[in-house]
Amino acid sequence: MPNQNILLVHLYSNGDSLYATAVARQIKHDYPNCKLTWAIASFCKDIIANNPYVDAILEVNDVAKLDIKAYRKFKKRILKEEKNGQWDVVFFTNLIDDNQANYDGCTRASTFRGYPKNITVPIKPILVLSTAEIQKAKDFATFHQLEKYKHIILFEFAPQSGQSQMTMDFAIQIATQLTVNYEVAIILSSANKINHPLPQIIDGSSLSLRETAALTHHCTFLLGASSGITWISTSTAGKQLPMVQLLNANVIWSNPVSRDFERFKLPTNRLIELFDFNGNSIQNCVAQALVNFDEAKRKYHQLFPFSFKTTRFIVYNLLTYLQFKSIKRHIQINTQVHGHKFAFYKEVTIGFLIFPFRLIGNTFRKKILERK
Repeated sequence: MPNQNILLVHLYSNGDSLYATAVARQIKHDYPNCKLTWAIASFCKDIIANNPYVDAILEVNDVAKLDIKAYRKFKKRILKEEKNGQWDVVFFTNLIDDNQANYDGCTRASTFRGYPKNITVPIKPILVLSTAEIQKAKDFATFHQLEKYKHIILFEFAPQSGQSQMTMDFAIQIATQLTVNYEVAIILSSANKINHPLPQIIDGSSLSLRETAALTHHCTFLLGASSGITWISTSTAGKQLPMVQLLNANVIWSNPVSRDFERFKLPTNRLIELFDFNGNSIQNCVAQALVNFDEAKRKYHQLFPFSFKTTRFIVYNLLTYLQFKSIKRHIQINTQVHGHKFAFYKEVTIGFLIFPFRLIGNTFRKKILERK
């Protein structure tokens, strides 16, 4: 059917939206004559700017991240617009509301599952920079004389994904230890401005996320946290760097790079992951990796533990809105991917058991807050 008006709803976050660029590309492949509009949160819209597979952007300002009530209200409105003919087809790919059922431990695969057809196009995240953005990164590199250093480490120390417990003080401590070697410079990349007396410890807050993608071409190494900066380095605009990922194995929604790369058969030879670490172990690992990455990987790489604990929260969230079909789908997806695991069924059961107690507790807390 020619000239279909299609809406892709993927509101946030930056890293997840980068995954979803492959979905946009697939839609254009499956519906070559369509007009594709992408509905995205205001604070993430820049990540899809200039994307050749997106014809229009619908900026969404009234759905805060994790505000399930606002999202469901928004979704209801979009589905009504589809019914009234404003959209021919609508696809929802964010892992929120009933789409939580799609989660199987790998965020990219779970996002793709929100699109009903197979993803056959290249999955490399699409990020298209402007000449001005590329030039700003080049000017940044020139101003800080990055060319005089043998090793330029880009340090993602304030991730929005919740994948790391890194703090600013700890990041500065690590940077100070690593720059004892005067051949090393570290760019502390976040939205938080840092003033440090050492010229080797560089504040990267003046660059946007997109400009930081351009900056990867002036870097030699990444200290990451499986968040936006990590994933822009794997995009069409970035330079994929040898990386050490500093992760938190206790988060509810985990998305280690190793799991993603292994799922999509991407090379992991330049990837080290740590989740049990301190300042000294990070320093020793990175120092070794700068000299001999293979040896550092053999000595320091830690296998990220797989856990189904997310499932109890998914089951609870879905029960809150009586989404029993979605719970069934979550079970089907995970048994298909992982097999019939006792640990998984245990978490499903826990989700049902804790539901009434958490629901009562949450309702009580809400009433207390309303009275204040």
